[in-house]
Amino acid sequence: MLLGGLVVSGATCLVLLVVLSRLRLPFPTYAASAIAATVGALVVAALVWIAASERRAGSTWAALVVPGLLAALPTLWLGLLLQGTRWFLGGISIDQSFRTQILARFAATPALVDMNYLDLPSYYPAAWFWLGGRLADLAGVAAWAFYKPWAILTLAVASWTAFVAWRFVVTPARAVLVATATTVIGLGVSSTEPYAWILVAAMPAVAILLWRAVRDDDVRRRAPTLVAVGLYLGVAAMTYSLHAGFFGAFVVLTALVPTRGRRLGDLAPRLARAGLVIGLGLVLALVVWTPYVLAVLGGDPTRSYAQRYLPSNGAFWSFPMLQPSSVGAMCLVGVIGIVLGWTSSARLARPLGVLGLLVLGWYALTVPLLLLGQSSLAFRLEPVIELVLVCAGVLTAVEAVRLLRVRVPGVRVLAAVLGAVVLAACAQGAISPDQQVVTEAYADPYPTGTTPTGGFRPDRIDAWTPQLLAAVRDATPTAPADLVTLGGPTQFYVAEPFHGFQQSTPHYANPLAQYEARNDAVRSWAASSDAADLVRRLDASPWPAPRVFVLLRQPDGSGTTRLVEDAFPATPNVVFESVTFPPRLFASPAFVVREVGPYLVAVRR
Repeated sequence: MLLGGLVVSGATCLVLLVVLSRLRLPFPTYAASAIAATVGALVVAALVWIAASERRAGSTWAALVVPGLLAALPTLWLGLLLQGTRWFLGGISIDQSFRTQILARFAATPALVDMNYLDLPSYYPAAWFWLGGRLADLAGVAAWAFYKPWAILTLAVASWTAFVAWRFVVTPARAVLVATATTVIGLGVSSTEPYAWILVAAMPAVAILLWRAVRDDDVRRRAPTLVAVGLYLGVAAMTYSLHAGFFGAFVVLTALVPTRGRRLGDLAPRLARAGLVIGLGLVLALVVWTPYVLAVLGGDPTRSYAQRYLPSNGAFWSFPMLQPSSVGAMCLVGVIGIVLGWTSSARLARPLGVLGLLVLGWYALTVPLLLLGQSSLAFRLEPVIELVLVCAGVLTAVEAVRLLRVRVPGVRVLAAVLGAVVLAACAQGAISPDQQVVTEAYADPYPTGTTPTGGFRPDRIDAWTPQLLAAVRDATPTAPADLVTLGGPTQFYVAEPFHGFQQSTPHYANPLAQYEARNDAVRSWAASSDAADLVRRLDASPWPAPRVFVLLRQPDGSGTTRLVEDAFPATPNVVFESVTFPPRLFASPAFVVREVGPYLVAVRR
């Protein structure tokens, strides 16, 4: 039945995406939101109706229908908002640039290689991107265009994973309600990171299962639960390392949090159980991390910039229970439920409470890490604390209704109506066509050169990809997968599997890449005396040197490329430097030079 729910969830998402792709709504428009709000409210009402009866919620048909209805919610909202573009939220801007690039890399090769640099192992957790890239290749769809359906399908399946996990924790009716709330919350807090949400969606339920398995002496089926949680931790390590580290810390806390009346000696079996979970997670993590670990153990120098980032929402603690919104109200009820249930409902309240407190502890960790030139990236855990409190709020509300139904006739009907309204309102407020991630999805040019709204924008330097590709093809017969390139827009790198000599920012760069030294090398090449000197310096490079230069053309015939340097903890956390290659450096038979729109393309023969 669990596998059947997965099939139903995936099939519902794919069928809806096909249907929605046939719509021809203009952008910008609120028509898509109007359709999604109405149909989404009906879906929420159907889920609440199923959850209103334990008999209905526990039936065989509900176990199949519920995953389909849950999958419909993110598919409807995102499918309608993005029906006029092939990009996902964010287009190919900011973080979506490297996400699209890594998906494209794994569409070109099944090897666990770096998204950008030639001859380096993958550093970014590869599982979601590798699977998506392989499926894109199998389907014969360009990876950049496959990202959108793959992301929406992931969010749909995440709803199913939440439902399945909660079925092991609470009654079927409560599992339906909590999974519905999880799906709605995910739209607002994590839709731009679907590979993170598929882990977060099930995390509160997994935390409760782990708490019982590690701490209870009389728990049944302890071993299967510990193994299952170990597998979850391993998948997290393969998919999103921050969440893996966070949940690993929770595993340790689960064993260490003292219990009144218990001796210190009782810690040993708890620590052993927690160790089993972490050990299984580490073993599974090696499936994708082995190439990188071997390179590090081999003595390759490393320096990571990934944690040298502190936006405003990472500096201030997250208190979602104080938001003046329906989500904030649900979180506030959750806080009340955790506090009041700490003793009376310890098996639910305590793991949820500790998980939420751990997020706040992660924020506090930023201060000592700043002394080491790092941050804790706590803002990435905002979805966790919000989901934990929403789940606690739903369970608290259900328990309150159970206690009141004897004394207050009709309270169940009132609660069902109120619950449907609140959840529908949360969905409506989650995402809108006015948000930047939506407008970017309609504004960024495709690798084909046209924009989602139609036409060619010559004023945009990232709209010249087809012409750049043609210039490179005319200049060299070498396959793109064997070429290293300096400069050019992200669309250039996702249209064909070129390797970049340098990543667009140090924070996306592989720690093995020696980012700063590569910047120095680019400066050195630009300072060459002539073309022969440039060729000598390129041939002496300790890394595979670029054979293709895609530079911004200047009025004097020179070409420039932009270098990025880390400036943490300043805001913004990077500074830019323009490096100029004079025309004389490519004035040689060793290079084929072409002018392409705003670009100067130089290719070594």
